[in-house]
Amino acid sequence: MYREITKKIQNILGQKKSPIVLLLGLRQTGKTTLAKNISKKQKIQLFNFDLQSNQQEFLNPDRHSLELFSQRYKGYIIVIDEFQKLPEASNVIKHLYDNFGIKFILTGSSELKIRKNAGDSLAGRITTFNLYPLSLKEILVQDKIVPESGAAPYDKAQTILKRILVHGSLPSLQNISNDNWENYLTEFTETLLSKDVLEMSGIRKSTKIYTLAKLLAMQIGQLVNVNELATLLELPRTTIYNYLDILEQMSLIKRSHPISTNERRAIASKFKVYFTDLGIRNYLVGNFSSVGSRLDTGQLLENYSFISIKRSLDYAQKNYNLGFFRSESGSEIDIVLKTKEGEKLYEVKTNPKRAKKDTGIIYITMETAYEL
Repeated sequence: MYREITKKIQNILGQKKSPIVLLLGLRQTGKTTLAKNISKKQKIQLFNFDLQSNQQEFLNPDRHSLELFSQRYKGYIIVIDEFQKLPEASNVIKHLYDNFGIKFILTGSSELKIRKNAGDSLAGRITTFNLYPLSLKEILVQDKIVPESGAAPYDKAQTILKRILVHGSLPSLQNISNDNWENYLTEFTETLLSKDVLEMSGIRKSTKIYTLAKLLAMQIGQLVNVNELATLLELPRTTIYNYLDILEQMSLIKRSHPISTNERRAIASKFKVYFTDLGIRNYLVGNFSSVGSRLDTGQLLENYSFISIKRSLDYAQKNYNLGFFRSESGSEIDIVLKTKEGEKLYEVKTNPKRAKKDTGIIYITMETAYEL
């Protein structure tokens, strides 16, 4: 499966003393598939920490056992799936990496657990990538509509864009018929917000976090009022912030914070929320209607635009600040990007006639969004 991030990771692993590669992201975004397909020159050995038998290899830390392990897998890249299931393995991995030069790719769905339990042991040895659902280009390549280096044909790109705005772009959708997309998204989201929340965070009130996700889904691209959420859910503000952290660490949502532009000062405390996959978002609001027949197309397009820009920046491992601008008087710029190269301002418009051409703002419309 073609992923835009593949060559970047291949180059890193091609270094003589490459860092450990950590792949994070929403479950079922293709982390394991990417890890297994990443190397053409070295053999891959996969361990899945969902399996007790695979965990046993990393539970015996004596030097003799580790030396035997290094001999057995000399020249291999070791891929460990669901790494967060056995955080104590980090000390063994550290020893194998430091003393025997073994290369590792670790995958996980819970950044929270990995950072908490393994961050200190592997500090300074890891380079992290966040894997997102498929980009529009990746879908076009999978569907053999364009080659990896080709430009997207407008009509085909528009069709895929409208599909992503409604059903999202989780890789599994590529392998099932259109008729089953909504059933898949229903089961996936229900599992994610019940079983996975409990497993990854230990929170037993999954109904509250599920309701929070639904409330956030209804206000993508809008300023989030934490006090209002706390009142509706009958929870303290601190708990709301904790739940927001969990949803973000699970890669279900991304928050957008205010950024001052060169000329204007932004409000300081509010933030917006976007979903990494719009199929999940649309399940939560109970609406899989086509783009042309719904009232929230502008919100969907803004969500798509923000995530597309963020994905490109993350894959390129750039230092950046991505947020929005809104003044106390209410003037707003949907997306603000600041990098060392400068500042870019984006406005999302569903009606291209409202996109002005001479203001120094980049306008994103249904006709241009596929280029992101």
